[in-house]
Amino acid sequence: MARYRLHHSLGRRAVIRQLHRWAKRHFSDVMRCSHQKLSDALLVALLLSRLIFKHPFPSIWWNILREDRVDLPSYTQAYTRGQRLLERLEAVATPSQSCMEVIVDSMPLPVCRPKRGKRCAFPGARWGYGTQGDVYGYKLHAWVTASGAIVQYLIRPANLHDMTVSDELNRRWPDFGGPRIIGDKGYCCLGYVFPPKRNTRYDTGWRPGRHPRLRKRIETVFSSLVEAPIHSVQTKTLRSLRLRVVLAILAHNIAQP
Repeated sequence: MARYRLHHSLGRRAVIRQLHRWAKRHFSDVMRCSHQKLSDALLVALLLSRLIFKHPFPSIWWNILREDRVDLPSYTQAYTRGQRLLERLEAVATPSQSCMEVIVDSMPLPVCRPKRGKRCAFPGARWGYGTQGDVYGYKLHAWVTASGAIVQYLIRPANLHDMTVSDELNRRWPDFGGPRIIGDKGYCCLGYVFPPKRNTRYDTGWRPGRHPRLRKRIETVFSSLVEAPIHSVQTKTLRSLRLRVVLAILAHNIAQP
């Protein structure tokens, strides 16, 4: 993926060309019917371009793209096609690879403001607690490498404990070469590297001279996802939330230095 890392000084057309070149490796670049206006690869490249430039409004960004490409479909049509590619996008975002060590953590994905939680009908959303207080919605649980790449993630209701979801992430542990997992005190369990508590009676593997810097890496990654923006509360369905998250993760992995 290093060949496709984007330089921030590139213009919009140059970025889309590089994204299209990357997308052709994973998606079809052939028109399947006569009335199809763009291929799957080009559609993915255009959807990712907004996140590269961190534009907050998808529909407005799509209208900007239509100024240069008058033959593009409407944003509603493009978004519907993007949802059909969701499973393929998720598979491309989390391929199996060998890792020596990964950092695990979670971040909240609210689906509404806290004061509207009692009236919210978002399917599967639950009350949970984050570092900034109560949140109604979901949480993103992720593995991040020391270089800042997101190699695996899960979206689960906010009321689930981090260790519960971490056990689900560990099901693919052999696919990543059995990496060492570094967490915070919320991952206080055998098999994890975490800061020892006052009553811990064994060596947790935590080294103050090294691991705090690694833990800061995942906080930086989550901050970049917030800028995507991944915290928008305008999502109405879980499938829409999954599409928003996977596009943000793909854009982050492609554009990381």
